[in-house]
Amino acid sequence: MDELGAPKRQRWQEALVLAVVAAEAIAGVVFATSSIELWRAGLTLVLGGALLLRHRHWRWLLPVLLVLNTAAMSVSVLIIVVYCFATRSHYRLLTLLIAVLAVSSGAVSSLIWTGTSLYLGLTGLVVSTLIVAASAATGMYTSTRRALLSQLQQRAEQAESGRTVAEEQARRAERTRIAREMHDIVAHKISLVALQAGALEVNPNLDRAQVQQSAALIRQTATTALSELREVLGVLRGDGEEAPLAPQPTWEDVRRLVITSQDAGISVDLFDFIDDPVPDPLARTAYRVVQEGLTNIHKHALHTKARVALIGEPGTELVIEVSNVLPKGFMTDLPGARMGLSGIETRVTHAGGTIASGPTDDGRFEVRAVIPWPTAT
Repeated sequence: MDELGAPKRQRWQEALVLAVVAAEAIAGVVFATSSIELWRAGLTLVLGGALLLRHRHWRWLLPVLLVLNTAAMSVSVLIIVVYCFATRSHYRLLTLLIAVLAVSSGAVSSLIWTGTSLYLGLTGLVVSTLIVAASAATGMYTSTRRALLSQLQQRAEQAESGRTVAEEQARRAERTRIAREMHDIVAHKISLVALQAGALEVNPNLDRAQVQQSAALIRQTATTALSELREVLGVLRGDGEEAPLAPQPTWEDVRRLVITSQDAGISVDLFDFIDDPVPDPLARTAYRVVQEGLTNIHKHALHTKARVALIGEPGTELVIEVSNVLPKGFMTDLPGARMGLSGIETRVTHAGGTIASGPTDDGRFEVRAVIPWPTAT
């Protein structure tokens, strides 16, 4: 049965039921003094065999067996029937009615087979009542215990399943976060490397000093990117529980991003109207926004003019604008991860701000982020 805490069919229980009923029937045959007692022993065996069907048809079979047991007068059948019904029924009223039926059948059996003696009749009634009460109480206790254990097991399975789902969601979120971190770290610097290498490629007439300067800049940029990537991968492998995801930029690093792009040959102007110290969490978010905006300019708008504007003060908002003139006919072979804008949108939203990107009416492509700037306490 599929009911919560319902007993399961087990072979040893079936064998035990048949053994108990058969033992009573054999005892009745051995000590039989008349054909009626032999007939009762045979009926006891039949009722014992019918008990094997109790798992599927217990609702109507067990009450019928109680009525038929009035003729067989089997104590083992009486006990088993009451106990089995009590373990299966979730309605105590039905169990009480079955108990009353069992006591009545036992009393009637006593009156039929022992005569009309008042003493014997009362004795049979008391004995039947005690047997039925003990069987019903044991059956209800067993039913309650099975239901409780089943509920506890079900809750444990649900908790385990919920924990597994939560762990999987946490792993996915962490993988996504690390992927975005790797994109932020690597994409900007690799785009600079590609830009610097492209400048060497299209300018074969550079003198030795310029070539050395460009090569040194490429080496320094690639080394920094590799070092930062190793630190991120170290966290991913679990090399250090307290290892931070590098880099952890400050506000000076935001300004340095523009200078690095200018050194790489990008025509980008910085409009910095920030005079107050910027909190590190806010600076890190601003760094990622500016970094992603410049990375996209390196990839898709190399030959256009760009600008970075930083405006705000404590208690208001920090406004970050990274824009460039829309290129005409320029294509790039640098691949796009298609994660950058999504990544910084998540960061800005998590910081309580808003971000928008797209073409403007004056022929530019703009990334504009507005982030709350809390007052220092």
